[in-house]
Amino acid sequence: MNNIALVTTHGFADVLSLGRQNRADPYALHMGPSPWIAALPDSWRIELPGRINAQGEEVEKLDLSTLASAMRRLPDRPVAIAVSLLFAERNPRHERQAVQALTQLLPGVTVVCSHTLSGEPDWGEYEWTLATVLKAGARTREIAPAWTAAVLQTPALATELEALCNTMQHTLVQQAVSSVVREAMDCAAAVFLPNGRMLAQARSLPLLLGSLTPAVQGILGHFPTDVMRAGDVFVSNDPWCGGTHFPDWVLLRPVVLDSRVRAVVACILHHQDVGGISAGSVPPQARSSYQEGLRLPPIQWIHAGAADAALTRLFTANSRMPANMEGDLSAQRASLALGEQAMSRLIANLGPSFETQTELLWQHTEQATRAALALAPDGHYAFSDALDGDGISDTLVPIKVLLDKRGDTLTIDLRDCSDQTPGPMNASRGAVWAAVTYFARMLAPQAASNGACTEPIRLLTREGSIVDPGLGAAVNARTNLVKLLANALLGAWAQAMPDHKPAANAGVAVVLSLSGRLEERDWIITEIIASAAGGAPWGAGASGISTDVGNARSTPVRLLESTAPLRMEQVAIRRGSGGAGRHAGGCGVIRRYRLVAGTGQISYRGERHRTQAQGAAGGHAGLSGSARIERADGSIQSLRAKETATWQAGDVLIIETAGAGGWGIPDSLITEPLSAPPAR
Repeated sequence: MNNIALVTTHGFADVLSLGRQNRADPYALHMGPSPWIAALPDSWRIELPGRINAQGEEVEKLDLSTLASAMRRLPDRPVAIAVSLLFAERNPRHERQAVQALTQLLPGVTVVCSHTLSGEPDWGEYEWTLATVLKAGARTREIAPAWTAAVLQTPALATELEALCNTMQHTLVQQAVSSVVREAMDCAAAVFLPNGRMLAQARSLPLLLGSLTPAVQGILGHFPTDVMRAGDVFVSNDPWCGGTHFPDWVLLRPVVLDSRVRAVVACILHHQDVGGISAGSVPPQARSSYQEGLRLPPIQWIHAGAADAALTRLFTANSRMPANMEGDLSAQRASLALGEQAMSRLIANLGPSFETQTELLWQHTEQATRAALALAPDGHYAFSDALDGDGISDTLVPIKVLLDKRGDTLTIDLRDCSDQTPGPMNASRGAVWAAVTYFARMLAPQAASNGACTEPIRLLTREGSIVDPGLGAAVNARTNLVKLLANALLGAWAQAMPDHKPAANAGVAVVLSLSGRLEERDWIITEIIASAAGGAPWGAGASGISTDVGNARSTPVRLLESTAPLRMEQVAIRRGSGGAGRHAGGCGVIRRYRLVAGTGQISYRGERHRTQAQGAAGGHAGLSGSARIERADGSIQSLRAKETATWQAGDVLIIETAGAGGWGIPDSLITEPLSAPPAR
């Protein structure tokens, strides 16, 4: 512990512990609690009412009336105080008032304010708070994970290719226009061989990375590489040709050397609006894909570097935010151009050995995956879960996973999953493949990251089911199903290796679209809100973390309030929502949005309002989530797990995400000595 106090705006003391909700390693088996929870505990954090808005204007006076009593409640005299109030970099008035009061209360104690630091243009409340506490002298203790993965010697070429893909990914994020890409990082990049094998991928978002392979193969099925020329770009978002849902556009560009396609670079990006019946193109009430936006079967958009102007007009004409679409497409083009140039240099440097070395990479990953499968006992392992309705009906939608493990092979049988639903919870096989790929990568996470991890795996689905829906089915909310599928796969596999696997993650990534019109200007905000990680044999789960196939970042208050007539009133850990256990499950989050002007629309797509993340080894389930609108007139409207609603100035939207499952019987219930689980 640092004996450093943190003073924040009311409702924001947890931003340091929550971070940006994404994880550095998307294929880490488990995420434990933030080290800041131990380094700067709740007892050292103080919240002050009062607000400066995104324009630097005081909209609520700073209330220092409770500061003296709060300082007396600190566990000890602080060696320093970090003050990080919202938008202090735009107007430091409140921070200066706080400093004056603090120096009177504790003469001689160092006070560090965020507005005195040099920040970056893209910093949000987390980055400002982190920089401030570090400047004040706070430090975390590095804690080595209690679990370890098998150590493999990764080929040098795999490291080089992943770095190339990460550079493509960085270009997407830096050059995109939409907040869902620039802030949430809802995009992905990868490199493929001409036969559609994924050779390498960025270390980013498994939900999109796993979906790239079927989408690329769908494009190659319509446009074989022998018809491709240098500078061509192909595009598709078709769920019935390898795609996921209409906002996710896959762009592909060939890498041509000596008049021959030697590789393919591809990227996928979530476009903020592609038409459909609601802003944001994720209508929870859709009954057909024809209500969800513009569908693009594989088409050629760019010929030898020249874009088809008619197609560009078609793309933008179908978006409520045409400038955003044009800007995000430009980011995708830039990413592909960079990837094509880098791959051309790499292939030229390797010469004739390129194909040989890539085949060795493929074998490396396949062999590592097969070795991991062989460690588990043969058998059948089942796991069941359910969706909270489909957006049309509240009837639970069953998800049933059966794993048949034999030697170094695995069959994933999803044929007992529910029939496809009228609402948009269905997932195309391309989207389902993201859950399968994520699970396969988790088997040997230290192997080279390519498509060979799925070579030992066979997927069985049933046409007309939620995991293999027919043409025209509504699919925009496929993330809900894919996340629960990934959880179910891990849950079933944990039965094969119960002492080495965590309890279930919360399995929720709330997708929230807020939109409206103010002073002749349309605005749209898309947020992806995380939940929590399950407890494990070696430790508790993380709170407010994006898990399994998800890895999107949270959107900073700075961007939300600069873009829309919103005021964020709370970003916090939902304490007590994680399942109890010897090692508790992580807790969900609370986010409170106030509409401060005009009227607007809410498109809410949540999960686990009526189900819970299961505990393991005697651990308890996490709490369910919820959402509601507290109206300005005092009434409260509870929202279903998938719902659209309208709101007006003064109304407050509160979202509480579900907690994760706990691992092991809680200590309070243990009557016999409990032996430690086997070491990894």
